[in-house]
Amino acid sequence: MQYVQWGEPVVPQESPPAPAGTVRTYSPPGDVHIGDFVLLDGQYEQIRDMRSAGTTSSRVLHFVGRPPWIMREPRTVYRPI
Repeated sequence: MQYVQWGEPVVPQESPPAPAGTVRTYSPPGDVHIGDFVLLDGQYEQIRDMRSAGTTSSRVLHFVGRPPWIMREPRTVYRPI
């Protein structure tokens, strides 16, 4: 999250290049796979495990070296080829 003072223009940050050997896809939470990459806090994290968060409309994604994250809406993920 980026904090700015009132009236200061927000400059969008560029995403890092996609992980090598992946293809971009726009997926809902129920369609992500273990091994996919998700952009979080400016770097790509690979999904190592996942759990249902009660419904198919959200997933709890687990990564190495980072706390679990709840995916609640469709977003761009990178899937290994």
